[in-house]
Amino acid sequence: MTGRSNEKLRLSRRALLAAGAAGAAAFGTPLLAGCDSSGGGSGPKGSKPTIPPMELGPEVKGPVFKSGYVGPRAREKKPFGDGKKTFRIVVPQDSQTVGDWNKNKTTAWFEERTGVKVKFEAVLITNPNGGDDMTKINAMLSGGDLPDAFMGVPFTTAQVSLYGQQGLFQPLDDLIATYAPETRQAMKDYPDLRALKASNDGKLYQMPGVNDCYHCRSSNGRAWISQTYLDKVGAKMPTTTEELRQVLLEFKGKNPSGKSGFVPFASGVNNALDPFFMQPFLYTPGGDQNGGWMRLNNGKVEFTPNLPEWREALKYLRQLGDDGVLTAQNFSMSDTELQTAGNKGMIGFARAYWWGSFFNPVTLEKDAPWRDYVAVPPLKGPNGNQVAQWDYYGFSTNGLQITSACKNPEILVQWSDYQMDLESIMWMYDGIKDKNWFWAKEGADGIDGGQALFRDVQWPAPEGQSWNQYATMYRSLDFRGGQQVNPKEPTYEKGLYDAGRLYEPFAQKKEMQLPPVIIPDESAAQVADTATSIQQQVKQGLSQFALGKKDINKDADWQGYVDAFKSMDLQGYLDIYQKAYDSRPK
Repeated sequence: MTGRSNEKLRLSRRALLAAGAAGAAAFGTPLLAGCDSSGGGSGPKGSKPTIPPMELGPEVKGPVFKSGYVGPRAREKKPFGDGKKTFRIVVPQDSQTVGDWNKNKTTAWFEERTGVKVKFEAVLITNPNGGDDMTKINAMLSGGDLPDAFMGVPFTTAQVSLYGQQGLFQPLDDLIATYAPETRQAMKDYPDLRALKASNDGKLYQMPGVNDCYHCRSSNGRAWISQTYLDKVGAKMPTTTEELRQVLLEFKGKNPSGKSGFVPFASGVNNALDPFFMQPFLYTPGGDQNGGWMRLNNGKVEFTPNLPEWREALKYLRQLGDDGVLTAQNFSMSDTELQTAGNKGMIGFARAYWWGSFFNPVTLEKDAPWRDYVAVPPLKGPNGNQVAQWDYYGFSTNGLQITSACKNPEILVQWSDYQMDLESIMWMYDGIKDKNWFWAKEGADGIDGGQALFRDVQWPAPEGQSWNQYATMYRSLDFRGGQQVNPKEPTYEKGLYDAGRLYEPFAQKKEMQLPPVIIPDESAAQVADTATSIQQQVKQGLSQFALGKKDINKDADWQGYVDAFKSMDLQGYLDIYQKAYDSRPK
């Protein structure tokens, strides 16, 4: 759900090379001297680059920007590589979209634009059973068969930090300061970006990227309801926990679908209840987020599932269980079962990430049934609490990691930086210009209601045209909001954006969200083991209390639940996170 013709260069690579250093400097791109593998740049070993920092070039005509636009811009770019060296870069295998990386249309276009030759080595990373299979990547790292760089490989920040401090990845700060004006601009526009991608020694061992998905900021805590079924039972959109309870009772009693097997309230194994239902009682992040159910309270890391407000939320869920609208099915339905029920029109209210969680496929016809489901606003609890989960840090992405095997990291830093130019972003994300994407015309509407920036024909682009979403990118909030809306063929992106706007006024304060932190390697195993135990205890407690297998109204049952966390050394777990938070890169 993350969303989406070059002029011939007047100066050929041969002409650029013939011009020499002085001629190249006249075009604003100094020829790059060789450098050692320490990442220090041109000059003696370990020294900083001695050339002046490269600056952003002049903008080119074509794109139309909305007022106040923040994000990538299309600028004049000249090739800077001499084509004498071919860099080996490992990338994920993607036969459906990218195809053969070395024969891809964007690969050819970008080589012409930069003058840099790259041989891509595609590695199968996606595990058919889910998750990422890093076996081949790990073999390269441990066996010494290092490429010049990795791109699009899903390293965690902790892994990048570890490999960087082991000397496998090169530090890039000095090179970025000299060769990467687009990256510097992105870090200026997003002040948190560098700290989010820095390692725990304070250094950057990767090129940072941005993919600022507006609707993703609230996606983990959303819920949806059928407008048609609301109308049929004569109810209005619920705004409080009690109003939702009454709507669910109406759904259960009147079955507005008229079909056997109607589900008044749907959720499932991958659609946990707590991200939506706990917020009317207390702000709590979901268990799949950084740390799992941890928030900040005046700078202190705090665990939420053992707080009194969590107990009050469980009492509400128990009430829904007693009403018969929340059942064991809410904790057991698979994705396929949810989607089957949705496709048959048998769901009234759904606690889910988006429509694709309970419809398959999400087609784009104007009368597609998923369009009937509208976002339920954050509910107000009995004590007046009304808050929405809001992710302030999810915009940062991995770019390029340059290894110790690369003898010219300054070239790859600039090569990566060129990817953050607006036209490069469009090629890499959407394929061939004026074939699968176009600059929007003045007056066209974007997803966010402002001037549109671009329109595309299809996404993903046809096989062999784009790099999908593996490049170093700068897809800012305004860039993504600038995707043109076609009223005749509206996509789900517009609806998700509007859902996000419904939630934003209730977003928790930024200072309450625990930002991503790096757990030290010596504590990683302990944290992983404790996290597994905590996950099991929270999920079991949620279902057992909601379904009445344990009595949330009995102090003894609640105390037994709380004491179980103590036996897991919850305090030691919190102490590790507190130390990681206090020592995080600033």
